[in-house]
Formats: sequence, structure tokens, C-alpha cells
Amino acid sequence: MRLVLLIVATIALAGCAAVDQDVSHLQQQQDAISAANKKIKVVHGANVKGNPQYIVLGRAEGYCFNRPNSTGGQVIHGDGLRAAAYREYGDQVNAIVNTTVWFVANDDYAAMDPYDEGGYFECAGTAVHFTTQTTPAASSSPSPAS
Repeated sequence: MRLVLLIVATIALAGCAAVDQDVSHLQQQQDAISAANKKIKVVHGANVKGNPQYIVLGRAEGYCFNRPNSTGGQVIHGDGLRAAAYREYGDQVNAIVNTTVWFVANDDYAAMDPYDEGGYFECAGTAVHFTTQTTPAASSSPSPAS
């Protein structure tokens, strides 16, 4: 009987170690996504201020609030736009351009006013990678005289 209990305890401890490793790995992934989300710029148009040249990585779609570049609150349904782009293209994503947003109603009929109907917002854009160094913002200090 003691042998059986010892075997069960050993298996239980080994299982806990595997769960701890999985939790640790998930936490590391979430930390990487959070850090990347802070760096990814989201713009409505095709131009990213300070970064005139980029290469297109591809389309990204995610859940959002009523604006693609929203950062407040928690998206319940799944990945936000920045996180979806990061999961798809990794840390090469610097920005998402040409963004759009639309309302998805929970019902079969079209919503007249998204704020009064049940549903959620989705957004999409084009993930890009900058090919040039970021242009520094204009300095307020005068240039030194030659």
C-alpha cells in the first residue's frame, strides 16, 4: 500500500512540475506580447509619422473597441489588433496601417446603433515592418552655429 501511495505521490509531483513549466511558458509569451503591443503603432492611413518607408507583412485582424488603436479596457473575445499582428508576424511588426473597424451584431439583423445593440467591434489593418531608422522628432533647441 505504501508503494502505491509513493508512486501516486511521485506522479502527482511530476505532473505539478509540468504544469508549472506550462504556466511559466505562457507567462513568458504573454509578457512578450505585452511588450510588443506597446511598441506597435496603429494608424488609420498609409503613412506612419517618422517612418516613411516600410515593407508589408500582411493583413491582421483582431477584436477592438470602437477604434482600432484603442488601448483601454480588456478585449473579451480574443486577441486585439496589435496582439493578433504579433502572433501572426512576430516581433518584426512595427506598425499597422490602413486600419478599419466594424461592428458585429450578436443578432441576425443589422444593428442600427452599435452602442445600443448586443455585439462587438472587430478591426483590421496591414501589418508592416519599417525599413528605415525612425526619424527623430524636431528638436526645440536651436542648431549650433557654424
